[in-house]
This record gives sequence, structure tokens and C-alpha cells, in this order.
Amino acid sequence: MPFLALGLAPALAHAAQAMGFAAPTPIQAQAIPVVLNWADVLATAQTGSGKTASYVLPLLQSFVQLPPASPRRVRALVLVPTRELAAQVGEVLRALAQDLPTRPKVVVLFGGVSINPQLMALRGGAEVVVATPGRLLDVVAHNTLRLGHVGTLVLDEADRLLALGFADELQRVLALLPARR
Repeated sequence: MPFLALGLAPALAHAAQAMGFAAPTPIQAQAIPVVLNWADVLATAQTGSGKTASYVLPLLQSFVQLPPASPRRVRALVLVPTRELAAQVGEVLRALAQDLPTRPKVVVLFGGVSINPQLMALRGGAEVVVATPGRLLDVVAHNTLRLGHVGTLVLDEADRLLALGFADELQRVLALLPARR
């Protein structure tokens, strides 16, 4: 089944193939249509199975259907447990968005490095933020980021977020979001 058959825009289907996905992996074939219908998804799959693309592609599809507004507001938030994963997800987002007519601004936030370059990256806003919970809360405390327009929340490796002790920070982040589940 090609990516177009899943309901993705041609630019996204092409970007997926350019990243080496000849056809959707099982996790992508199952998750993408569900996410495109705005349903919640809880999925597990092996490392290297294409999990990140299974949520990034539908996330980017939402920007194809409704291009970024001005001023830029955070519409999607991806929380991850580690800086390595944050950087990886940011790279996948940018790579898959490269052929879109209007690319969303993606900002990656994580601790262990100076906060100043990350604060500078947020100047002018961002549509997608990928962050570790602690650094996200630090940036919010600096009044550099508002989460009142977030419509999509992804908890990547949610089990690790909880296992690494992010439960309290996760609750604080959830309290800042407009939607309730």
C-alpha cells in the first residue's frame, strides 16, 4: 500500500519515500489513517520500525490542510524523554516537511545545554515544538512560549517519560494545554 493510499498529501508521500520508506511499515499503515481522523493512538513497535514517521506524517498533513498562521503559534507539541530523541524527532520533522509548500517552524528544546540559543530559536514563534518536559517548563517560565493553541500532543516513548521520573513535570505541562482528556 503506498503512502498516498493512507490519505497523505503527495509531498509527504514523496518525502517518506525519499527518507527510505518504499512502502508504509506495519506501524505506519495502522497508525497514520487513525491519526489523520484525529483519533488518539497508543502504539508500540520495535526500534527502527518507523514509529516517528507514523505520527510525524499525519502531524505535517495537518499543516498541509491548514497552513501556519501569523503570528506563529504552537499547534503541536512532542514530548520526549531525552535530548537525543528530541534532536532525532526534530530532524525527522524537518526532513519530511522539506517539500511542503509552507513548512512549519520546528523548534527543539532540551536541557544539558545553554537555554539562550533555544530561546532565540523561539523568536518569531514556532508551530511545532519538540521538547523534554523540564526544558519546556523552563522556557515557559521565561515567558518565551505559550501553549494555549496546542491542538496535538505526542508523548513519544511515554513509558520512558514516566520511568525516568517525568510524571510531575508531565502533569505540569498538561495543565498548560487547552485540551483536556
